[in-house]
Amino acid sequence: MSASPARPFAPTWLAVPEDANALAPQVWPASAARDAGELVLGGVGARDLAATFGTPLYVLDEDEVRARARRTRAAFERAAAAHGTRARVYYAGKAFLSTEVVRWVLDEGLNVDVCSGGELAVALAGGAAPARLGFHGNNKSVAELTRAVQVGVGTIIVDSLDEIDRLAAITAREGAVRSVLLRVNSGVHAETHAFLATAHEDQKFGFALSEAPAAVARIREVPGLRFLGLHCHIGSQIFGVAGFAESAARVMDLHAELRGRHRRGGRPRMPHPRHPGPGAGLRTRPRDRRHRGRHSLRGRHHQARPRR
Repeated sequence: MSASPARPFAPTWLAVPEDANALAPQVWPASAARDAGELVLGGVGARDLAATFGTPLYVLDEDEVRARARRTRAAFERAAAAHGTRARVYYAGKAFLSTEVVRWVLDEGLNVDVCSGGELAVALAGGAAPARLGFHGNNKSVAELTRAVQVGVGTIIVDSLDEIDRLAAITAREGAVRSVLLRVNSGVHAETHAFLATAHEDQKFGFALSEAPAAVARIREVPGLRFLGLHCHIGSQIFGVAGFAESAARVMDLHAELRGRHRRGGRPRMPHPRHPGPGAGLRTRPRDRRHRGRHSLRGRHHQARPRR
């Protein structure tokens, strides 16, 4: 990111807006407006919000959140149906999590993705059935994993051999069987800021593609773990689809390799791959280009079969 010579700490694309009070429609909720200069969200003025709740204050428009959740779920369900399969959409708790937000997204048919013991507690307090939760995180503690196993979290995404060993001990102690996804690094360098890219070969998240077969074999050795498939996340704030398509192709190639290795009676005993991973860019600045949902979904799903 290059800086402007006149403003050494500002990127070149950062420009002074013609109207600093303008509400860019691609950034603000649809209900955002100004009334005699006052910001109004969902029909409630900023002054009233500040007087009622104090400042600083983080405000979400419930109608906007619910509408976007419905649109996203419907788009993925249509795209998945076109390929003869089904899709489940997860709300990423790291975006913002409260018991009320949990209730909203559950009402709209989404599941919830958490990545810490605290987020798990909030999701459960918000009424989420454990089976509708996915538990991420590259350094989950024994206490966090124990809690996830005890409450029956639907899917635990494993990031390391140490985590597999921890889960092996916990499930044996609890007498439980839990479903897991294996997080892999596809090696795709996403079109985003370097700090937001998560699938480089040297990342701290997940397994390199070459390491995945041994990790899957280890999972299959554990009586308390049920292997569901693969997970891959290439980064955040990604506006192009080429990275998603290439990553999906590489994960499908790995899936085909694993199907060849794990056969029983001449038939493959590998589940379908899961979780192509989130990361679609959200427009937070007027300059951000529109993310074409239909083409993005095609880009993510066009590799329905492994490459030959």
